Amino acid sequence: MKKTFHINEKRLVSVFNRRLFLANIPSMSLMLALLVIVIISVTADMNIPSVIYKSIFYGTYFCVAYSFIVCIIGGIFADTAIKSHKQHTSIEISDSLLIVSELYQSVRCDGKLRHYKKLWIIDLNDVESTEYVKNYIIIHGKARYFCQDAEWLGFERTENGVDFDNWWYNSNGGEIVHTVEIHDYYTDGERIAERIIFCRNKIAERTRRREEYRRQMLEIAKNTKHKRGISEKYIAPYKKGRTFR
Repeated sequence: MKKTFHINEKRLVSVFNRRLFLANIPSMSLMLALLVIVIISVTADMNIPSVIYKSIFYGTYFCVAYSFIVCIIGGIFADTAIKSHKQHTSIEISDSLLIVSELYQSVRCDGKLRHYKKLWIIDLNDVESTEYVKNYIIIHGKARYFCQDAEWLGFERTENGVDFDNWWYNSNGGEIVHTVEIHDYYTDGERIAERIIFCRNKIAERTRRREEYRRQMLEIAKNTKHKRGISEKYIAPYKKGRTFR
């Protein structure tokens, strides 16, 4: 069972557009105020000194220049952030593990862009509940949390969990937390929260069935007559047979 949720680029773009709009509110408000002054002065036929008109002209020029610069810088920043989120932000359900990765920040160091990310590794059996509150996916349960350079947190998935590229992180590093808050950069965060609980219940049911099957097999083995009896650690005698490759 494996499912990976990636970010919704359109949703992330809308977030940056709102921030860009908020950054342009001061200049737009000033331009609107200057426009109102000009309209009032023209309609009322007021005798306004030329210095006031010059101030209005330079104020408008400053507002336009400010908005232009903010839009350029904001566009570059948004494009870089979206590319970084596509690479480092995801929610993955891999068998009995829930792996959550989220971009923390990007900084330029020695002419190179370095990414830092948050990483949570959660056993689905440890998930107590999930909820969706104000564009946040909140997971209640025991989790191992890291916040490091993204290059340091590379890992591979194994049958027993994850195997970090940096071996030290396999048994060290990180901290134990009991609540995980994730920004909803995805298409449907509420559905993801429900999916996590569904997978947790499915893993629990699978574990219960395996234990029940094992118990039944042991019960059958105990009731079977053997010369020397049988224990719970019974190993069938080896018989030579055909080999398949």
